[in-house]
Amino acid sequence: MGVDGNFWFTLSNGSKVARITPHGQISYFRTPSLSNPAFITPGPDGNIWFGEGSTGKIAFVTPAGDITELQFSFFGVSVGITTGSDGNIWFTDQTDHAVWRYDLSSGVFTRFTTPTPNSFPGDITTGADGNMWFTEQAVDKFARITPNGVITEFTGVSSPTSVAAGPDGNIWVASAFVPQVARVTPAGDITLFPTPSQPSIIRPGNRDALLFTEFSASKFASITTNGVVTESAEFVHSSPEGITAGTGSQVWFLGVGTNRVYEVVGPH
Repeated sequence: MGVDGNFWFTLSNGSKVARITPHGQISYFRTPSLSNPAFITPGPDGNIWFGEGSTGKIAFVTPAGDITELQFSFFGVSVGITTGSDGNIWFTDQTDHAVWRYDLSSGVFTRFTTPTPNSFPGDITTGADGNMWFTEQAVDKFARITPNGVITEFTGVSSPTSVAAGPDGNIWVASAFVPQVARVTPAGDITLFPTPSQPSIIRPGNRDALLFTEFSASKFASITTNGVVTESAEFVHSSPEGITAGTGSQVWFLGVGTNRVYEVVGPH
């Protein structure tokens, strides 16, 4: 959800980003390059930022729909993206097994290589501890990077695919091939919670819970900070991926199987 109260999402196969109002009106905006846009995040400047998976660029779109691309590499694949605790844009680069920082004030990109080669970093979020956390699914690791670029890798979560900062100050990690979600303290202590199906994307939810999608089950679910899972009814053939909390008890998610945006009341 952007600062304008609208919701924004990417269409990775169509090189577009889209804006949907709370009333369901959708507007589409094409990126200047054939970009395959990936994850998306609100920026500190009031714009929406996203990775471009096939251009070696990241980009931002204004609330009015104007898109600007920024080149950081000529072979990079930017996927996960977040606003860091330092007010800069942080994003992952799968081709170069690296995390990059884009300084908004200077326009300078800085690259930080992961300790493990071929780690293919994916999703990234900013934790309450002031560090950024990201997944390395290909090597069964997730990692923490400080604002100064110091990376620490952790094991203990199978095939970590998505990561979110919880309202409890911990980091929550979804597992791609195992039906479980992990709660990780800033010190790296891990607690595993079973889920009904394999989680896809996990994001902060309403109140004291997080939300995650279940692609194979065509459902989504909430998990409290104590690990209690409540699953939604099935949304037939929806194959949900991206998800975000709306206002009140609203939940918005993308049904890639039906090419629809869903707005529902979250499970209780």
